[in-house]
Amino acid sequence: MNQFLDRRPRRRVLPLLLLGIVAFLGAIAVGVAIESDSGPRAPRVYTPPAAIPAPGSVTGVEPSGETAASDLAGPLQLIRGARLVNGISVGYPHSSVGAVSAAVEYWRQLGSTLEPDRAAAVARIVAVPNWSDAADTLAKGPVATRKALKVPTSGQLDPGTSVVLNPVEYQVRSVGPDSIQVLLLSTYTTSVPGAGMQTRMGVYPLDLVWSGDDWRVPAPSGTSTTDYTSLIAEPGSPQASAKGWNELKR
Repeated sequence: MNQFLDRRPRRRVLPLLLLGIVAFLGAIAVGVAIESDSGPRAPRVYTPPAAIPAPGSVTGVEPSGETAASDLAGPLQLIRGARLVNGISVGYPHSSVGAVSAAVEYWRQLGSTLEPDRAAAVARIVAVPNWSDAADTLAKGPVATRKALKVPTSGQLDPGTSVVLNPVEYQVRSVGPDSIQVLLLSTYTTSVPGAGMQTRMGVYPLDLVWSGDDWRVPAPSGTSTTDYTSLIAEPGSPQASAKGWNELKR
């Protein structure tokens, strides 16, 4: 699985590479994103205003009546939502499998764009209806990411400039009948002309609630944070398994 981890020196890697995603995290109160070149090391924690449960064992009961632990043991086959809205898969089932699949889709959409208008469009679709300023808030993410990458904060970017968030493994926390926290072990790849391509591994948390017949992202609710640095591991490794990670299958 070493293809996920580029172990070459990172002298040109920006220490705030995930600022745009952090803006997203801070906005939706899901926690902190922690990233590393090659597994656990000295913590570098991005601390948005967030309120999430501390790490712990999976608790709660699935809407189907099955425990989350038994329902989500081992590899998970991702599912698509029932329909596409503006290129976003939505309409997931009211289950943990549906929630994890939604979290993967939402993170990929929000973490893989440098366009504020696109982030705002995604926010209008995936945020809970009563989060009135979700679009404006999440549109700040791509602007912050551009700034961190030292590219223009507005307008067209040079061809080849991109960011791609790719979840590869998962675990769940704080499972309830209508709420869940999903943690995604993901690669985050940036490409900037002149700086080359850089890939990092990180833990990306997302709280979801069941609202309007779909899993949606709730508005901020507090200011506490959780450090997930200790959960970073090479996907597919014994270390990752020991830390609770399970494969995402497409």
